Amino acid sequence: MNRQEYIKFMDIFNQYFCKDMIITWPNGMKIKCNAFHGMAESGEDDIEYEGGFYTLVKDVEILERGKDNSISEFSSFESILICIKNIPDKIELLDGTVLWQRKKLMNG
Repeated sequence: MNRQEYIKFMDIFNQYFCKDMIITWPNGMKIKCNAFHGMAESGEDDIEYEGGFYTLVKDVEILERGKDNSISEFSSFESILICIKNIPDKIELLDGTVLWQRKKLMNG
């Protein structure tokens, strides 16, 4: 994912600020959450928020547990950090409208 694609991806959280959504990650974890935090710029030397931008989603309800613990929940805020190191496979509204889906590479 190049920088322009990443910024477009992060802008989803600005466009759907305070909306409920469902997010699915590559490890199989699926959550219902609220996009309470739009895209924010991080400090250049902040490793945790690598990529220059990040967001948080809150009111996390785990619909399906992942196959591993690669996605971590901040229990004190019941929120999950989304950044370049934590890009989901799919983001959709509760009605099933797909807001973003990771491009799948074709084998061949």
